Amino acid sequence: MKVEKVNYAAANAHKRQKAPQIAHAPNFTGGVGKLSEEITNSLPAKNVLKRMKNLEWLKGEIGGILITALGTGLVAPIFIGFNPFVKAPKNSTKEQKDEVKNTKLYTAMRQPISAVLAILFQVSALKPIDKFLDKIFNNAEYSRNLSINVDQSAINNKSYLKTVTKQKLKERGITKPSIFAGFKEGFDTIKNQRKNFDTLLNETVDKKAEEQLQNVADTFRETGRIKVGRRALNNATVADFINKQIDDYIADAVKLKIDNNGLAFYTDRAKTLVANENHLREIFNDIPVKEIDQTTNPKELQKYYKKTDEILKSALVKEKDPEVQEIIKEILDKPDDIRASRVSRTLQRIDTIKEACNGRFSGPEYLKAMSLRNSELDRTITRLKLNKIKAPEKATTETITDAMKTLVENCQFKTSDGLLKSILHDTNTFDSDGEKLAQKIHKDIAKLYKKFVENNYKAPNQIIKILIGVCITLPITCNALNWVYPRFMEIFFPGLAGVKKNGGDK
Repeated sequence: MKVEKVNYAAANAHKRQKAPQIAHAPNFTGGVGKLSEEITNSLPAKNVLKRMKNLEWLKGEIGGILITALGTGLVAPIFIGFNPFVKAPKNSTKEQKDEVKNTKLYTAMRQPISAVLAILFQVSALKPIDKFLDKIFNNAEYSRNLSINVDQSAINNKSYLKTVTKQKLKERGITKPSIFAGFKEGFDTIKNQRKNFDTLLNETVDKKAEEQLQNVADTFRETGRIKVGRRALNNATVADFINKQIDDYIADAVKLKIDNNGLAFYTDRAKTLVANENHLREIFNDIPVKEIDQTTNPKELQKYYKKTDEILKSALVKEKDPEVQEIIKEILDKPDDIRASRVSRTLQRIDTIKEACNGRFSGPEYLKAMSLRNSELDRTITRLKLNKIKAPEKATTETITDAMKTLVENCQFKTSDGLLKSILHDTNTFDSDGEKLAQKIHKDIAKLYKKFVENNYKAPNQIIKILIGVCITLPITCNALNWVYPRFMEIFFPGLAGVKKNGGDK
C-alpha cells in the first residue's frame, strides 16, 4: 500500500536526540497523480473536465492548424458573403445588385476550399518537417555543427527517440499492425496487438530517455562538466543551474516550516488528540493499518479499502464531539489507498505529542518544540543560501565541483540528529544517505539541462517552420487553390462561377 507522505515533526527541547514528530509538514513525493484524480472525480463537472482533457491534443501544432482552418472555412465566409460595406452603387439595376451579391458569395466560397487545402498541405507537411528537424538537432553527426545550447544529441527529445526505437523494433521484425488487418484477423485481435506495440514502444523510449539522463548526470558528477559529445556546456550556465536548483531546495524547506496560524492550529489539534486518545484508539482499533502492496489482487485491495471506509463512516455517524468528527472527516477526505496509513500516523502522533511534553500534554511545551523545529529549518535554509555560487559568470569547474559537494552535505542529515531526522526524513529533497543524495542532486541538474535545451530549441524550431511555410508550403497551397477553386465552382456552383467568367476577375 502506498504510504501517505506527510511529516509530523518537532522536538522536545530537553530531549533533542529523541526528537519526537509532532506537526504536519508538507512533502514533495506523495501520490500527486492519485490525489489530482480524486479531486477531479469529486467535482460536479467531472465529466466535462474529462472530455476537455481529451481535447488536449489541440494545444499542439496540428490543433492550431485545424482551429485556424475551422475559422477560415466556417467563420470567415459569413463575414465575406454578408459584408454590409460591399454593396452596389445607388440607383443600380437589379442585375448589378445580383452581380455584387453573387461576387461576394463566390469570394466567400473560396474560404472553405482554402481551409481544406491548408489542412491537406500543412498537416501532411508537418510530420516530415518534424522528422527532418529532429534528425538535425538530435543526431550527433549533424547537431555538433549547431550551438551547444540547442544540441539535443546528449538527451534526445521524445519524438526522435520514438522514430529511432520504431526503426530498431522494425529491424527485429516488430511492427505495429495496420487497423485494416482487422478485416482478416479480427478487430479485437488487432486492437490488442496495436496496444501491446504501443506499450512496448513507450516503455523502450522511456527507458532510453532515462539512460541518457543518467549518463549526463554521471558524467557531470565525474567531471564537473555537462558534456555533449566532445563539447561541454559553459561553466556559467551550469552554475546558474546549480543556483536555480538550490532555490528549489530552499523553497522545499520553507514549505516545511509552520507559520503562526499553523502553530496555533497544531497546538489546538494536539490538545484534542491527547484529550481523546482512548476514544480514538477505540475507533481505529479495527482498521487494518498494515501495508498492502499495490500489486495485490485488485479485488482484495477493494475489500481492504471498503472495510476502512465503512469503519470510518460508521464512527463519523455515531460521533458527537465536533472536534473528533473533524479528525475523522479529514481521514475520509484522503484517497482510499492512504486512509489506513493516515490512521496509523494519527495514533503515532499522539505518542510523539506526549513525548514532546514529557508524557503529558502542555501547550507551552508543545509550542516551544514546534518553534525549535522552525529554527532548525531556518538554519538549513541559511546554509543553502550560502551554498549558492556568488558570481556564476566567473565559475570554474572547481567552483562547480565544490558547490555540488557542499550542496550534498547541506541536504544530508545524520540519523543521530533526531530533530533533523524527524523533520526531513520523509522528503525527496533531503536524505541521510550521502551517496543517494549525490546521485539525485546531479540528476536534478541534468533535468534542468534537459529543460534548458528544450526551451532553447523552441525558437529555431518555430522560425524554421515559419520559413518553410512562407517559402514552400504557402506558395504550393496558393497555387493549388488557384487551380482547384475555379474548377470546383464550375462543377458544383456553375451559377456563381458564371459571375467570374462573364464579368468578374479572370
